This record gives sequence, structure tokens and C-alpha cells, in this order.
Amino acid sequence: MINMGQLPTKENRKGHTQRYNHHRKTILSAFLLTCAIILLWCIRNQNRNGILIDDPLGSMEDHPLHQIEYGVQSTPLVMIQSTLDDQLLQRFLQDHLYSCEQDELNSYPGLDNRVNEPVYVYEGYYHSLPTSETMYSKNPNPFIGTDFEKLAASLFTRAFYDAFRWVNREIFDALQQNLVNASTFKETAEEDVCHVLARWIDQGHHFGDLSIQIHYESGNEHKLVSGEAWHTDAENSLLHLAVTLRGERVLHSRRIRRGSNLRSLGKHEPPSEILERQSPGNVYLSSSTLMRHAPQFFDTNYSSRVIAIHARFLYTSADVEYFRKIRMKDSWERLTNVLANTLAAADLKVPTLAQVETRLLALQRLP
Repeated sequence: MINMGQLPTKENRKGHTQRYNHHRKTILSAFLLTCAIILLWCIRNQNRNGILIDDPLGSMEDHPLHQIEYGVQSTPLVMIQSTLDDQLLQRFLQDHLYSCEQDELNSYPGLDNRVNEPVYVYEGYYHSLPTSETMYSKNPNPFIGTDFEKLAASLFTRAFYDAFRWVNREIFDALQQNLVNASTFKETAEEDVCHVLARWIDQGHHFGDLSIQIHYESGNEHKLVSGEAWHTDAENSLLHLAVTLRGERVLHSRRIRRGSNLRSLGKHEPPSEILERQSPGNVYLSSSTLMRHAPQFFDTNYSSRVIAIHARFLYTSADVEYFRKIRMKDSWERLTNVLANTLAAADLKVPTLAQVETRLLALQRLP
């Protein structure tokens, strides 16, 4: 006798069909989701010519905060501009060097007199590290370039740069790690320029070398016209932070402003001359090593003098000579790509007066 419980009833057949359809829909949904993910990945990694490219470390950001531009030899770079708040600017101007009388400049420690009337130029070379001790390092002036015991900048000036490094520590920690990742040191056990620059950041030497420049009386338009004012900086300006405290000047630079993909640039496309006015409180961070640039100064008197602080990497002659010795084309390209991409995504902060004063108190407690 047949067991009726084993017969495929109408209800059993209906339930089996429903389970089969549900299973098929699940498989189809998973398949479509996988296809969508692959399609999105392809779109994300497609350049303007429709060619799929890899997404290695150092490739251009999809949605950068700052535009990637191109300098000498179409090298990528970023220009970030910001300002000091008014309270911080006014506190800066209370420091003696930034407020002293003209006849006091010649007796200010560490300030070089480069006056050649009718052009008045004073430039001082200091460090911005937490210590008040001198730091043996290279003179950033290319016409001098020797190593010497560099004086500490004023306490408040050092506190500002210490605070700047602190409030932006996530950016520069990320830059340091990105450079380590881009380096071949792990595979070869030999340093390349990515590894060296990462080491300088790890040492806290970014923005550690200060050049404080004071200009007044005759401007330098003739040098702009002749080309004498145009230059690129040394490797210490791979990170270059400029702060204008007094007066008006204009930064001229030659950069290519295009899309986010270097491969779309014409090989021989000339850069444009870009003019960016620098007024009291203006700040910019860029890589002056990678772009031709020139400052423009106007005719002024002492009361309208220009005072600007240029902060760069602190290093010795031996450091930069070693950097140049091991520099190779591929590692240099990796370094500049990492630098541009990290800065393009950087939400850079300028510290407040309260943050600077907090760091100042901490520096005062140092032995």
C-alpha cells in the first residue's frame, strides 16, 4: 500500500516552487550586486581616455580638497592658502623683531644686513624646534649654504610652528606613512628619497628651518622683468610654509592648472604665470622646490615694510647631499606623487592664538 504522506500533494509542489524561486532570486541579486561593484570599480579607475589604470599609492585623488597642479617638468604639486586669525596676527606683531624700530635691526641677534641702497633687505635664519638651544644645520640661503649653529627663533614664533605641527599632526603622520609605503626600503634594505623624507618628518624637522625676511624702500620689478628674481627652491622646500606678517607682496609662479590626471597634459604645454597677492595674515603651504617662482616687492617705507617668514625642512649639508646622491627618477616620481596627493586631501588647519599660547606654556617648561 502506498503511503499517502509521501505523495507530492498540490501544497507540497507549491512550497517547493516558492523555495526554488526565492533561491533563484537570491542568486540573481548576488550576481547583480557583484556586477555593480565591478562596474563601479572600473569607473573609479578609468582615466579620461577610457583606459583602465591601476590605483597605486600616489595616484590622483578622486575628490581632492585642493587642486593638483603641475610645476617644473610637469611635476604634480599643491598650493594651499589660508590666513591667520586677527588675534594671532596681532600677537605676532608684538614680538620685538616684527615691531622694532629701524635702527634696531642691525643689532638684532642672527639678523643679516643685506642692505644695498636703495634696497633694504634683512634676513635672519633661525630654527623653530621646541628647544631653545642652537641647531647645527644648513643655511637656507643658496648664496651662503654653509652649516652653522642656528639660533632658536623667539619663543612665540617657535610656539606657533610647534602648534602648527601639532594641530596638523594627522596630515603629516599620514604623509610620513605614505612615503614609507611608497619606499622600496623594505624590499631592498636601501634608502631611497621617499624613506629619507619620511625620516625627516619623523624627526619633526618639517617647518623647522625659518628664514625671516624684511624688505622695504625700492621694489624689485626690474628683477622680475630681467628674470633674475625667478628661481626654484632647494629640497628643504618640498614642504614650504610662508606666513606674511607685514606689508604687501605678490607671489609670481609658473604652474599648469589642469584636470586631475597628469597623463592628460600636453608634453610641452607651457605653464601659466599665476599671481597671488600676499597680505598681512596670509599663509600658503606648497612645494616651492617644484615650481619656478618669484616674489614681487613694491616701493615702500619702513612703516609699510614687508615681513614674511618662510618655514622649510631643517637639515644639514650632509643630509641633502645624501638625498641627492640616492635620488633616482622612479623614487623621485613616487615622492612627488605621494606629496601632492596627501596635500590635495589635507584639511589644513592654522592654529588659534589659544592653541599657540598652550604650546608656548609647554615650551616654557622645557629645561
